[in-house]
Amino acid sequence: MPTKAKIPFLGHYAGLIDDKGRLSIPADFRHAMPAENEGTIVLFPGSSSFLNAFPLDLFNTVWEQTDSSVLGFATLDSLARDTALLSEAAWRQLDTQGRITVPQTLLKQAGIGREVIFMGRWNHFVIWDAAAFDAYRTSQNLTPGEIWQKLAEQSRKS
Repeated sequence: MPTKAKIPFLGHYAGLIDDKGRLSIPADFRHAMPAENEGTIVLFPGSSSFLNAFPLDLFNTVWEQTDSSVLGFATLDSLARDTALLSEAAWRQLDTQGRITVPQTLLKQAGIGREVIFMGRWNHFVIWDAAAFDAYRTSQNLTPGEIWQKLAEQSRKS
């Protein structure tokens, strides 16, 4: 039996955090999650006003690559990384309606209010505060044409 092609996380979708703190993951993103993850995602702080949401297999792959040796956990660099990211991380299993609860500590740290934007980033997605997402897009003020030009320039350099 042929395997299902990997579906990338693409686009952006609006969402709301309900009164019970639940957030419904967009159907396109639920369908993009690998079946072997059984609906498990790992949430952890992003570099700005958003949270990263990695399917469990991607999170494990990325994290394993950050420790270059069996004793990687013993370095001060890994302790700083783990303190900043893992101590705030949480894994969540999608419920039967495709919802998760996001820890209040993560929402507060990212400055996320009731209205959110889900944005695909190919192999994972991020959850932004809706106003922060709009402000970021406005501040960047880049057109798709400019982005393609920058990608072409980077390609020529490498």
